This record gives sequence, C-alpha cells and structure tokens, in this order.
Amino acid sequence: MLVLVNKDELRVLKKELRSCFPESLKVHGAVLNVCQGNAFHQEILVDSWPSFQVVIARLQREKVPSEMNYFTQSCAVFYKDLNAYEKLVKDSDAIDWKQEFLLQGKTPQHPKFCACASATNLEFLKKEYCMHKSGSELKLSSLNTAHAALLNETWSVGGNEQSLCYLTRLIDCFSSSCLLDAGGCPISWVLLDQFGCLTHAYTMPAHRGKGYIQLVIAALGRKLQSLNYPVYGDVLENNTSMQRALQCLGANFTSCFLSYDLHTPISLL
Repeated sequence: MLVLVNKDELRVLKKELRSCFPESLKVHGAVLNVCQGNAFHQEILVDSWPSFQVVIARLQREKVPSEMNYFTQSCAVFYKDLNAYEKLVKDSDAIDWKQEFLLQGKTPQHPKFCACASATNLEFLKKEYCMHKSGSELKLSSLNTAHAALLNETWSVGGNEQSLCYLTRLIDCFSSSCLLDAGGCPISWVLLDQFGCLTHAYTMPAHRGKGYIQLVIAALGRKLQSLNYPVYGDVLENNTSMQRALQCLGANFTSCFLSYDLHTPISLL
C-alpha cells in the first residue's frame, strides 16, 4: 500500500482515472480535491505504483475525528482487479474496519443505491439561465456555514449532529450554489462533496416547479468546469423529479452501479 503525495504522481493518476469513467468518478474527484489544496484532508492510496490495480481515497488518519462521523470518514474505492482489491483491504490497514464509515464507489457489494453519473458532458453548462425566470427579488449566490442547519433539516439522510458537522465542512471546503430569497434565506441549492460529487440538490417545497434547481446546478457546474472538474451526481432510481430536472439540463445518465455501503463494526451494534 502506498500513499501518493507527489503532485506529478497525482497528475498521472488523475489522467488514468479519467479513462475509467464512470466507475472511477468518486476517487477521481478526491484526487482533484487533493490537488486543489486538500481542504478536506484526504489521502490517496494505491496498491502499487506506477502500475496499479486499486485506488482508495480516505480521510487522513491523523485527521480522523475523536467523535465518530461516518459521513466525514467515507472512503471511495476504484479497482481494476477484484482480487487485488480484496487482498489490499484484507492484508493492510488501507480501510479501518473498526470504524463506522460509508464505503463509496466501485465495490464488490451489491449496491444499495443505483448511482446515475450525470452531466459528465458539459454542453448544458454553456447555456445561460436568465435571472428574470427567478424573479427580481431572488439572488444567485453561494452557501455559507450559517445555512448548514437548514440544509441539515431538509437532507433525507441528515437531521443529526453528525450530518450537521459534515454539511458545515462541505460548505466551508468546497464550491456551492444557491438561490436566496429577499431575506437572504436559501430556497434552492446544491453543493459539492469530498469526492467531487454534486450532493443535496434541493428546493424548498413552496418554491418547486419553477426551474430553480436547474439554475443552481448549472451555476455550480460552470464553477466546476472552470476548475476542470467533471460534473456528476448520484441519483436514486426512484427519484424521478430530479431525473427530469437533470434531463432538462441535457444530462447523460448511466447505470454504473456505484454503491453506498454503511459499514458498522459488530462492537458498535
């Protein structure tokens, strides 16, 4: 197991991972974030170098919080060879199985969610969405950490202290986009996670059906494009409203079967 810290090595890895989309999107996003200053304190592991079969993105061990937070401690995995992946996680400490964490990406477990990688082509981002569609009292902006409580209340997997801390970190570390009402409160938003994935795209119920989610996604997508990030997000198979919204933006969908597996040690059950 090797931790890649050299920028030239990370650039080589990034190029190789781009040729393996969509399965490699999660770890590729983590590599980009590391190269952009590593605000989330991640590290990139490979089984060997320069020829590799397995890549794992994880939180730096010295940055693991004292209070367990499986959102923050998520790992992302990509492998070319299943046997090499199983050997690495069995014979090394690449993944700390004593901790509770989310394991994301291409993993051998049957996926609990069907992940649709969307908008890896960026043609729709060239379109300009006029603010008059939103009303003159609304303002396109970015989220700030004061908005984290609202996001936590509206997130389908949130509503607790762990998720609040996690969302606060995402807002603080990465790009986001939101539409503010006249009082400065977000009514529609989307943000980026530590794997370069669009997450928690949401519009408050009273403001739905007006195309606001397309506006904020397109705005964040243009920011990401300027940083050479691929624009993608995970969409549940039954989330037809988000699928329709993304289709309006011209997004592509692919069932790449990236999994979200919540690992909980027996000692914590």
